[in-house]
Amino acid sequence: MSGRSRVWVALGSNLGESKQILQKAWRRLGNEEALDSICLSSPYITEPVGMDSSNLFLNAVGILETTLPPESLLVVLQQVEKEFGRSRKMVGKGYEDRLLDLDILYFDGCVLTSSKLVLPHPHIGERLFVLEPLVEIDPEHIDPANGLTAVAMHQKLLQQMDAGIVAVQDIKRDTWA
Repeated sequence: MSGRSRVWVALGSNLGESKQILQKAWRRLGNEEALDSICLSSPYITEPVGMDSSNLFLNAVGILETTLPPESLLVVLQQVEKEFGRSRKMVGKGYEDRLLDLDILYFDGCVLTSSKLVLPHPHIGERLFVLEPLVEIDPEHIDPANGLTAVAMHQKLLQQMDAGIVAVQDIKRDTWA
């Protein structure tokens, strides 16, 4: 396994047949020569966070192993998004509905800030749709930027929601069947 890195990837969709899209995208990633799929969380149904949309999201988190460096992996993920019909419009700022969204959450213990990529993903601790599936598959994973486990970050976000510090994020675990 030398020369291989472990990567945690968030998958999301709120357009089309989201469950099939995420399953097909996960299989597509596993078929990539430089990637091996290790595990995929259950799907989670969530309301949009940080954007206005009437479409619910389906989200999951998966673990991959790769021989690629982080920015090369990003190129592969963006190519897979494009294959599934994702277009990244540069007009305006903010989030928009999408057929497929693939984000690198963690790349081993790498902390990186470049013009193309920030690792770990800067919004993990604010998003229940990331933390809930992450806790399902790797509860003791330690965030290299803050030193907290996935469980601790999840508990912290739930406490912030309970205290009214951040808006409540509704989430429901689903199945792939």
